[in-house]
Amino acid sequence: MKSKPANHRSYRIKADELFMKPYRGLPCEVCGSTYKTVFHHNVPKSRSKALRYDKMNGTVLCPSCHVFGNKRCAHSKNVFAVEEYVEWFKWNRPEQYTYCKSNQYLQRKYSYKDALENLKEGRNAWE
Repeated sequence: MKSKPANHRSYRIKADELFMKPYRGLPCEVCGSTYKTVFHHNVPKSRSKALRYDKMNGTVLCPSCHVFGNKRCAHSKNVFAVEEYVEWFKWNRPEQYTYCKSNQYLQRKYSYKDALENLKEGRNAWE
């Protein structure tokens, strides 16, 4: 029987859960709500896997500001709401915004298994 590769989906899911756990329940950085808050990746994980576990790539958001809002929302179907979120991010988190723009296409070779082990030990995922 073949062993599972180091980038297997189960390692990624466990590493994601471990990385995002501390952000749940923190106040939404946009509206202040603490209801079901999550870590939003400003640079999508699909664009830069290297920023997947980077704290500088995140904003804590409630469901309304993350996906269900229609005024200022990171993943809204309303394009203007997404633009409003980007403007909010740009003006309220300028250092993070610049960091994300500068590193949005950053690529690294890595293993989710290694990332998980590093996160368990309290280190940066890609050390």
